Formats: sequence, C-alpha cells, structure tokens
Amino acid sequence: MPHGFIITEWTEDQGLVVKLSYPEDLQIDLDDMMRIFYAHITGAGEAGNVLVRLEKARSNVSSYFTGLDSDMPVMINLMLELGEDPEMFGETVLKEIDDEILNYLRQMSTDVSQSYEIVKKIRLYLKNTLILLDRLKNLSKEQRLAQIYCSEKARTILEALQEKPLFRRELQGIIEEKLNKIVPNIEYVLDPFIKTGLIMQDWVEGDTDITLFLLSDFTIFRTPVAKLVEDAKKNFPTPEIASAYLEEVTQFFKDYKPNLEDNLKIAQTIMNPDNYDFITLFRERAYPLNKIPKAPGQSVDEVGSFLKNLENEQIIKLIKDNKDTVWVMLLTDIVAHTFYPEYLIEKIRKERMDGNIKKTVAIKHLEFLEKTYKK
Repeated sequence: MPHGFIITEWTEDQGLVVKLSYPEDLQIDLDDMMRIFYAHITGAGEAGNVLVRLEKARSNVSSYFTGLDSDMPVMINLMLELGEDPEMFGETVLKEIDDEILNYLRQMSTDVSQSYEIVKKIRLYLKNTLILLDRLKNLSKEQRLAQIYCSEKARTILEALQEKPLFRRELQGIIEEKLNKIVPNIEYVLDPFIKTGLIMQDWVEGDTDITLFLLSDFTIFRTPVAKLVEDAKKNFPTPEIASAYLEEVTQFFKDYKPNLEDNLKIAQTIMNPDNYDFITLFRERAYPLNKIPKAPGQSVDEVGSFLKNLENEQIIKLIKDNKDTVWVMLLTDIVAHTFYPEYLIEKIRKERMDGNIKKTVAIKHLEFLEKTYKK
C-alpha cells in the first residue's frame, strides 16, 4: 500500500520546499528530498520520472518532475513501500494522476483567493487516489491484460517475446535500448504477464539466467453485448427501448474497425476499477438512470461523472422512453481476448535453423506450447 504523496517545489530564494503532503503527517527529511531532486536534475534537469530508493525513510519514491525550466518546477512524489514498484499501477494511471495534481496546482497559482478551497480539493483527490492505487493491486485477468496493453514497456516485452524466447537480462536490455529508459526491476514489469499466464519463466540446463517463454497472446477490442442483444430481441426492458438499442448497436458496429488509438482508450477505461465495476454491472442488464446501484460512500455526482465518461467513449448509451425514463445500456463491451500463438511454432523452427536459439530452448518452448494447446 502506498504511504501517500509529498509535493515539493523548487524556488530560487528558498530552494526545495514541501508544498503539500497527504496524509498531513507524512514527512520526508531534507536529505531525502535532495536525493530525489538530484536524481531528476542529473543531466539537463528536464521533465520526467525517476524511481528512488530511500533507506532512511524505508520507502521507494516514484517521482515526477516538471523540469527546472518549467513555469512551476514541481516534484510529485508518490511514497511507496520499500520494494514496491510503480509498474504495478501502470504508466498511464500514474500519468493521469500527475496531470490532475498539476492542474490543481496551476489553479492555486492563478487564483490565490481560492487556494484554501483548492487545497481541500487536492487532499480529497489524493485520498481517493490512494484508494484507487490500492485497488489496482487486485485487478481481474482482463484488467491485467489491459494494463499490459497500456504500458509502453509491456508492449515492448510482448513484441520481443513474439519473436523468440529470451533471457531476463537480455529482455531488460532490449527494453532499455528501445525506450531509452532504465528498468530497475524487471520482475515488476513481468508481473502482469505471469499472473495472466502469458509467459512462463524457467531455467534451461546449462544457462546462468532464467529464460522467458511466450505461451499465449492477446488482443483488445469492442464487441456487442450478447446478453443485452438477446434480451432486446425479446423486447426487454421495453419494446421501445429494445428497438432503439438494437438500432444503436447495429449502427455502431457497422462502421467499427479496431485501431491502436481506440484500443488504448478502451484498455485505459477498463483498468479503472470504478469504470470496470459499472461495465460489469451493465453487462447483465439495463438500468433506469435513477436506479443504478451505488458503491458504499459513492455520491450521485461521482456516479454521474463515471457514466458521462463512459458515454463519451461510446461504451454506454442513454436512451429515453416515452415516459421520459432514461435507461443506461451497455453499447459496446470491451474484450481482452487471449489466443494460442500458433505463429510461434514456425518462428521457433526458423530461429533454431538460423542458430539464434539453442536446441534445448527450442524443445522446451515447444513442450510448453503443447501443454498450453492441450489445456
């Protein structure tokens, strides 16, 4: 569980100062703050992310810095347990969090009279964010696949293993070279691959490092909601709503073609636990807008915000009947579909013939694929 957030700012007259922390009793001493700051400014001092291990504070810190040349040189420090890695939350989620915090900070700098109210809003946002991050440690299989899809590092891993088996250190080198980023802990990046059964790690006799084998592949796309379509054909929830719903579904999928931009968008959507809960709920049936079940502590405004986002992304459709009752229908479901990587069999044969992998590695990979196929 993350400890919290500490937001610091660099100023010419005071140097590095703590601008805000949550929880309020969360502290970091000056030496540790400067260690994080120096990790950022080594080089050009440009905007970017670093992961710093603080022995004294017994914490790992995932830190984003806006850069020395920015109008507001700010560090957003997510304080983690020692040994935790931000990779478990996904790059996209952390970027969205940083962007939202910076949005609040800019509001504070442009409207000083509202600073007190904005700080209250930031603290509430950080409180909810910590709850979200805790939930992200317990994702479903399709959410973990979406997490892989959203991560540039993870997509690079998948592309590399689609070619041939690799040593862990070999794979780490490929990621660092292609993305020009240091990968301090390859195990955390591999975690969603292991938990979803996409890859197998195993020792091959005579080798000094673990080899990674791809056992399954996947893709993400939208699909009609089979249960709701069948219900609509039986005029549920009402003949009028059913007819309008079938027309909307037909029109959407007549023009729908999966593409990377849309796939990334829907993958990010189902990674969010609240969005995912609503999608799972609406897979089963349609609901009148005023009768949608709420989670404990969830406000009407929060539900409305989630639904608005899902509507904008063409995942749900709001349809009004002749009594002015608004029904919420799942227009498109999001599927993370795994499939057997048959293409690997020919690639393994070719890589072996070209001398790029050892015979023992090729045999082990084929054995793993055979077991996967039988399952």
